[in-house]
Amino acid sequence: MSLSKAIRLQVRNRANFACEFRGVSETDTGGELTIDHFRPQAKDGTDDLDNLLYGCHRCNQYKADYWPTQPDEPPLWNPRQELANTHFLSLPDGRLYPITPTGTFTLRGYENNRFF
Repeated sequence: MSLSKAIRLQVRNRANFACEFRGVSETDTGGELTIDHFRPQAKDGTDDLDNLLYGCHRCNQYKADYWPTQPDEPPLWNPRQELANTHFLSLPDGRLYPITPTGTFTLRGYENNRFF
């Protein structure tokens, strides 16, 4: 991916320099995070700002190039388009509890990889 420095900075600023999936900051990780295509380029995703997310390396790795291709395949939660509380209930111990099929699918996929 070859994004200009200006676009990279705009994505970082928009995300407040933190992972849009789980809130891990550049300060927490000691450096810049990654810019990810929500809809992967391999699945016709574009470099439009609306398709770019700022995420930690772990989230980017676990999301990989998933994109539903069949009507029965659930979507992942898109933190740029929906608030987390649309799909998750935050429990007192800090864990998330899914309250929608998208939330369940997202957490199941990421929990298996120690996402949350």
